Amino acid sequence: MGAFLVDILRLDQPEKGRGTLQKELTALQVGRKETIRAYWIRKICCVLAAGMIGILLAAVSFGWSMLRREDVPDQALQRPAYGEGNRTEALEAEIDGEEVQAFEITVRERAYTEAEKQQHLEAAILTLDETLPGENSSLDEVRQDLAFPETLEDGVVQVCWTTVPYGVIDESGRLLGSEDVDGVLVEIQGTLTCGGKEALYTVYAKVFPQEMPKEEQLHQSILNELSREDSEHGSKAILELPAEVDGRKLYWLYARENPVSKVLGLTLLTALVIWIGMDQQVHRQAKERQTQLLLDYPDLMWKLAMLLGAGMSMKSAFWRLSGQYQREKKEIHYVYEELTCACYEMQSGIAEADAYERFGRRCQMPEYIRLGTVLSQNLRKGTKGLNTMLEQEAAASFTERKNNARKLGEKAGTKLLFPMLLMLGIVLVILMVPAFLSF
Repeated sequence: MGAFLVDILRLDQPEKGRGTLQKELTALQVGRKETIRAYWIRKICCVLAAGMIGILLAAVSFGWSMLRREDVPDQALQRPAYGEGNRTEALEAEIDGEEVQAFEITVRERAYTEAEKQQHLEAAILTLDETLPGENSSLDEVRQDLAFPETLEDGVVQVCWTTVPYGVIDESGRLLGSEDVDGVLVEIQGTLTCGGKEALYTVYAKVFPQEMPKEEQLHQSILNELSREDSEHGSKAILELPAEVDGRKLYWLYARENPVSKVLGLTLLTALVIWIGMDQQVHRQAKERQTQLLLDYPDLMWKLAMLLGAGMSMKSAFWRLSGQYQREKKEIHYVYEELTCACYEMQSGIAEADAYERFGRRCQMPEYIRLGTVLSQNLRKGTKGLNTMLEQEAAASFTERKNNARKLGEKAGTKLLFPMLLMLGIVLVILMVPAFLSF
């Protein structure tokens, strides 16, 4: 599949935006053309593997979430303690053992009161006159939900709502509907509590019927029953969930969480990280290769100068250095890999001058390109003065190598700065925390 996608998308072809990456891949593998295609196949396979694993995990997690059912203990919810605030529970109600409906139930904290001032009650009543109709023009014709705030005056005043007759408007101001086409007159009472003092706010609204689907009516009836239970038994430590509504039996379960979207999102993120990470790894290796070539340049110059001074030809020197590297090879040195590649090219029939120039171009650095050009020109014009030139170049490159080593040391010191700051912070915490605790 990886090879098929590479061929279809032409990822291994030199196109705009991928030239630098392909050059780095070729340089890291010493010119073997098949490495670009192999890299893209491996990259596509890693991304596809991550995607398949993610899809499999999503399927397994979905199946597990469908099979796992967590019953509500004793068919009741534990209320939050005083001051902990309200809590919302996502539940599912199994109706008659077959139909399942989802509910978001707010379990209020256990009721309590404290002293407030009378002026807040008066201000709250004035606010209710303005906000209670909601989007309705007036309370004489109510066709949309009313605004039943639970608190007023920035939470200082608490309001508890009741409506008569029951079942037309719920405690939140939402219309439950009416069967009377001429409208139903509903008495709305709001009990305002502030610091142990209560004020009764009473108004009348005429509610006209609304058409609701049966399923929605059943859902609303269950919510009404929950609200009634919550209002009547707000001081209990538990909230009893209704076992039957409108002749339909209910069995409550915790709502099942569907993890598929999260797993698929994580899968896409993993695939993206793999895709970008592999390119970043190639760039990092290419940069390390350039640094190694730069540091190995003086060593190569001295060795070539000594072998030429001993009477060897440049071609023999190349073969000598290549053989010694292959025998003693413990880690990759790209300059000697490229030098070995040049020897094989000369053995295969490529002209010696061309092999030197190709050697310099493959190294992709000005020093080696200059060396390849010089060796090619001296081969055509004669090798007189070549040994002296190599010795001078080696001496100059050693000075440059010292400067590069100093720069690398400075970079390493900069990278250690952040860990040192972390260690300083830890030391300060160790010293300061006992001092603060002693007070």
